[in-house]
Amino acid sequence: MFKFSMMLAVLLVVFAFGCTDQANSAGEENATDENGETAETAETSDNSATANDAVTGDFNYTPPEVGQWIAYAVEGEDAEFEIAIVAEEEYQGANCLWYQIVVEDEAVAQVLIDPELMAELVILGDVYMQELIADPVAYIEEYMPEDGSYLTNEEAIANMMLLLNAIKQVKVNDGTQLMLLDMAGVPELVEQMIAENPELLEQSMEMNPTEDPEFQEFMAELEAAEFSIEEVEIEGLACLRFNATHPEEGSIFFAISEELPILPLMEATVLPNDPENEGGSVYVSGFGYDGAENLMTGAPDQTIPLAMMLQGMASQMAPPTQ
Repeated sequence: MFKFSMMLAVLLVVFAFGCTDQANSAGEENATDENGETAETAETSDNSATANDAVTGDFNYTPPEVGQWIAYAVEGEDAEFEIAIVAEEEYQGANCLWYQIVVEDEAVAQVLIDPELMAELVILGDVYMQELIADPVAYIEEYMPEDGSYLTNEEAIANMMLLLNAIKQVKVNDGTQLMLLDMAGVPELVEQMIAENPELLEQSMEMNPTEDPEFQEFMAELEAAEFSIEEVEIEGLACLRFNATHPEEGSIFFAISEELPILPLMEATVLPNDPENEGGSVYVSGFGYDGAENLMTGAPDQTIPLAMMLQGMASQMAPPTQ
C-alpha cells in the first residue's frame, strides 16, 4: 500500500515551517477541479510539481498576535483541536507569545515561543518547501535518508538548535496538576552535549537500511507518483494546493492559505483508490483573529527546570572515569 501517512507527515512538517510562493504565472488557463473549485493548474511532470515555472510571487503569513485562533476537525470524528495565541510575556528580554493547544474544549498544553526566532524557521521552511516541490524524491533522499542520518549533519543540528531557542517554556496539564517546564539553559546544554559526544545523535537515530523494507517501498512508490500545484478557492479562501497522485494507490491533497491565522494549513486529504485502505481528511473547522480565551491562567503547581534533568541524564550517559 502507498505510504500515505509517511508522505503526509513529510508535507505537514514542511508546511508547518513555511511554504513556497503563491501566485500563478502568466499564460496559465483557468480550470475547474472535481469539486467545482476554480483553479489555475501547473503542468504536471514525474516527481516534480513544476513550481519554479508555474508559481511566482510571495506567500505572506498572517503575523501572529494575541487573540488569534484556528480549529481543526478530522473527517468522521466528533472531536476537534484548537491552537490559539492567548497571551504575551517577556522572557529573558524577548517579547514572546503563549500558544495554547485545546482538545475537546480542554487546554492540554501551552508553549511560550519567541516569534522572531520562529520567523527564522519560517524562512528556512520556504527554502525547503521549494526544494520539496522541485523534486520530492531528491528531497526525501537528502533530508530523510534511509540510514537515519538526517539529524547528524550541521544544517539539521543548526535548525534543531534554532527551534530549541525559540521555545522558552511549556505548560502541561496532565489532568491532576499544571506543570511548567522551563527551557532556560537547555539549548546551551544540548549544544555542549553534542560537542562533547558528536556520535550522540547518530547513535540515537541509527537505522539499518536492509531492515527497513517499508521505507524502500515508500521511495519506490514515491518515484511513480506525479505532483502538481494549483490555486483553488476553498470555503471562500484563496488557497495553494499541492497534489500528489499515485496511479495505483490514490492521491493526497494538501491546501494552505495565507488568509488563515497561526497555521496556513486549510486541509489535508488522503484519497486511496482502494476503499479498504485508510483515507480521510483534516480540515479547518473555524478560525478568528481575536477572541481566544486563556484557559491556563493559574500559577503552575510545579516548575521543572529541564536543563537540570538533562544534566542528570548526561552524567548517567557519560563513560566511567578510569
